Amino acid sequence: MGKIISIQPEGFPHLLESTAGRARRHGNASQALRTVLTLDGRLPEEVGRAALTGADRLLIQEAIARALRLGPADQGSDLLIIEPTGRLRFLWDAPSVPDGSHAVGSLVTDEATRAELRRRYRARRAAEESDRAELHKHLMSRTRDEVQEDLERIGHVLMHMAPVQVYVGDRVFSNLGKTANLPGKSMSRTASGNILARIGAIPVGEWSDEEAAFVVLSTILLDSGTQARLEEVNGKHLTSTVVAELMTERIRGYGGEPPATADIPTIARLTSLARCCAALRKDHLGNGTVFYRLIHGANLNKTEHLLRAPAGYADVPLPLRVLLEREAGVPVDTATVEETVPALGEFGDTLHAAPAPRGFSSAYEALLTRFMTTLAEATASDVAMGRGPRSFAPLEPGSSGEDDPFALRTSDFFCCVAPSAAFARSFGEDRAKLVKALSAFSARMRFNTWHYLPHTLGITDRVPGRDDWFFAPAMPDVTHHSDQHHTGHVTFSVRFAIRVPLGIDYAGRRLPGLYDLRLMRASGEQYTTDDLRAAVASGGVLGALHQAMSRHRAPVRDFGNEWFRTFYG
Repeated sequence: MGKIISIQPEGFPHLLESTAGRARRHGNASQALRTVLTLDGRLPEEVGRAALTGADRLLIQEAIARALRLGPADQGSDLLIIEPTGRLRFLWDAPSVPDGSHAVGSLVTDEATRAELRRRYRARRAAEESDRAELHKHLMSRTRDEVQEDLERIGHVLMHMAPVQVYVGDRVFSNLGKTANLPGKSMSRTASGNILARIGAIPVGEWSDEEAAFVVLSTILLDSGTQARLEEVNGKHLTSTVVAELMTERIRGYGGEPPATADIPTIARLTSLARCCAALRKDHLGNGTVFYRLIHGANLNKTEHLLRAPAGYADVPLPLRVLLEREAGVPVDTATVEETVPALGEFGDTLHAAPAPRGFSSAYEALLTRFMTTLAEATASDVAMGRGPRSFAPLEPGSSGEDDPFALRTSDFFCCVAPSAAFARSFGEDRAKLVKALSAFSARMRFNTWHYLPHTLGITDRVPGRDDWFFAPAMPDVTHHSDQHHTGHVTFSVRFAIRVPLGIDYAGRRLPGLYDLRLMRASGEQYTTDDLRAAVASGGVLGALHQAMSRHRAPVRDFGNEWFRTFYG
C-alpha cells in the first residue's frame, strides 16, 4: 500500500465529474451508460439502475440492446446527463444541461427509431404518473389527523438516522447536504425548504403527486419492520411496484411466502406485504438471527441481509484466539462465542486488579490496544478500533449533575484505535500525520457514542433533553466505497469498512450500541462475508469483555489526543 497521505480524496462531486468524463470517451452508448450506472465501478450496475425512472430504464435498455451511438452533448438535444445526486437521466429536446449536472452525451438515432422510443418512453412515464395519482387519491381519503401522524413519524425518523436520498418521478427527496429538502442533519424541521413542513401546512389535495407518493410509500416502508428500511431505498426510484418487490424479496429472504395480493388494490397489497414482512423479521430477531447491511457508499444504499449460519468462535482470527488463550485462558478450539463468557468474566476480575503496563492507565486499556492491533493485522485491515464510555456513572438511571448524560461532551467517551504495521509504515517518518489520522478516527467515533447515547439509555423523551441524537445501531454493516459523502471518510480515505455494534446489560437495562468494533481499509480489496463473520465473532468476544469489566465500573482514561501523540508519535 502506498502512503495514505498520497491517496487523493475523491468526494462525490469529483467522482461525478470524473465519471462523466470517462463515459464521454466511450464510442457507444452501451459502454458509456454502464460507466455511469456503476459510477465508474463503484456500484453494482443493478443498484445504479434502481435509481432510474421506469421511462429512463426502458430507454437505457433499448440503447444498450440496439447498440446506439453516443454523440457529443453539443451536437444533439436528446441528452444523457448525470444529476448532482449521481442519477442518470435522459432529457428529450433539452436546450442545455441543467446547472450542477454533467453531460454524458447525446443519443444518436434515426427518426423512426427516435419516434418509437419517444412513444414508449411517454407511455412508461404515464403509467408511473398514474401510480402516483392513485397513491395521492388514497392519501386524500384519510383524515387530516392520520396524515399529520404519518408526516410526524417520517420527520421523527429522518431527524434521528443516517441520510436518506430517494427519487419519486423527476424529483429527489433528501436530507443529505446540498440536495436536502427533508429534515435531518443538513436541514432543520422549520427550515423554509423542508418539504414535510410545507405540505403539513396545506391541504393534501394541494400536494403534488410526487409528494403524496413519497409520504405513502415511506409510511409503508416504516410499517415493514424497521426504520432502517428507509435507508434500504437510498438511491432508488420509488413506485408502488418497487416497494412491493422490495418487501416480497425480504419476505422470501426471511424464509416466508408472500401473501397472495395479485387481485387487490394497491394500498391493500402494500399493507399486506408490510405486515407480513414485519412479522417475519420480528420472528427472526426473537430467534437470535444476525442481520447485517451491505452499504454502497457511493449512493448510500443499504441492503439488509441475514448471516445464514451463526458466527462461531472458530471465525475469530487465529492470532486473536491465541492472544485470548494466553491472556484469558480461553481455549483456541472453543466452539461458540457464548462459551467464552465465563472465562472472560473471571478474566475481568484479574484484569481489573492487574497493574497498568507502561504507557497505559490500566491493564484493561493495554489489552484493548493489543486486541485491536492483533485484529487489524489478522484481517489485513489498516485500522481496527472500538468505542465506548469513559465512565459508568452517567449510565446509572437517574444520573444528574456532572454525571447527567445530557451534560456529557464527546471527550467523555473513548475510541481505542490501533493501526496495522503496514498502515503505520505508510506514513514513513512522518509520525505526526499518523497520529493526526488516528486521533481523527478516534474523535469521530467518540462523537458517535455521544450521538447515540440518548437512544442507548432510552431517555430520548426526557425534558429538558437533546434533539441531536441518532438511533443506536443494531445491525453490523459492511461498507464499500465510503470515501464519497462522509467528510471524515473523504479526508482520511476510509474506503472499505465493517462496523459491529455491541451492547451490554447494566443497572437493570440493556444498553444497545454503547460499544462497537470497526475495521477499516483505505485501499486494496473490499471486505467479504468471511471478513464480516470474523468481525461479528470478534465483536462478540469484545462485548463479553466489556460486559465483564462493567461489573467493576472500570474507567477508561487513555485514547485521547495526547495519548496518541505519546504512544504512536
